[in-house]
Amino acid sequence: MDPLLAAFLSAPSGPAADAQLEELLRQHAPLIRRVIARRLGSSSTDIDDLSAQVTLQLLVRLRQERADSTLDGIEALTNYIATIARHICDHHLRAMYPLRWRLRNRILYALEHDRQFAAWKSADGTWICGLAGWQSRPVADAAPVGQLSGVPPDVRALLRRLLDLSGAPLDLATVVEAAADVWNIPRRPLADKVDLDGLAHPGPRADELIDQRERLERVWAEVTDLPLRQRHALLLNLRDDAASLFLTSGATTLREVAAALEMPIEEFASLWNDLPLADNAIAERLACTRQQVINLRMAARKRLGHRLLVAS
Repeated sequence: MDPLLAAFLSAPSGPAADAQLEELLRQHAPLIRRVIARRLGSSSTDIDDLSAQVTLQLLVRLRQERADSTLDGIEALTNYIATIARHICDHHLRAMYPLRWRLRNRILYALEHDRQFAAWKSADGTWICGLAGWQSRPVADAAPVGQLSGVPPDVRALLRRLLDLSGAPLDLATVVEAAADVWNIPRRPLADKVDLDGLAHPGPRADELIDQRERLERVWAEVTDLPLRQRHALLLNLRDDAASLFLTSGATTLREVAAALEMPIEEFASLWNDLPLADNAIAERLACTRQQVINLRMAARKRLGHRLLVAS
């Protein structure tokens, strides 16, 4: 166990435990920023905000472990912190930078479905990519982006050129950034057409965004009127893209979602990276069967569909 974590868990309650927790968070703050910067790029303006989210989730989890002796202990703290940071970055990228996220998924798909390539996870959980049989090679620090000009918008062609030039595996985030630079894929959708493997991605107009937010606000208002158990069955099983859409559109907030579940914000924040929960996990929280959870969700969707149809 990490010495700082062991010191925090064994310290007497009160100022001593608080001091140990503060020191633990301070010592691991550089790791959090390193993981996020590697995922988003060191020039990203979102590093501070995401670092704060990781620190909050870590703080909640550490206090839970100290208060609940039945909770599974954190055996490798640095790996645990890196995992939290990567998950939060992934949620952020998916919600805020959809074109980059689609590009990442296309690259990962090519790596996993073309036998000349391989994708695997490092000891700390980072996705690594290379040619087949390269798993034992050390990972290169950077991608030779300057030598990629003229590569057509074809994922496999770019991977072949990039890996031939590097001569070593690269982490997936580095490959995505290299591809985005070569093909001018923006972080945010643009109003004009953006070429991504031959597909256009027109950005939504302002009036469309307003209409979307109004629709989502109506949906959210109906969700909050559902019985509590139906809210749990529905919201805790939402795919993370759907959950993020409520938040990024401004239709609701993380605190309001937690309130709709009658759950402390800290508890809901600790669940966020695990959404959507499996029906068995929701059943355990509601002290019912998996089939009852499915029935509750079906009833919630039926009621929402009826209410929204009547409202339209």
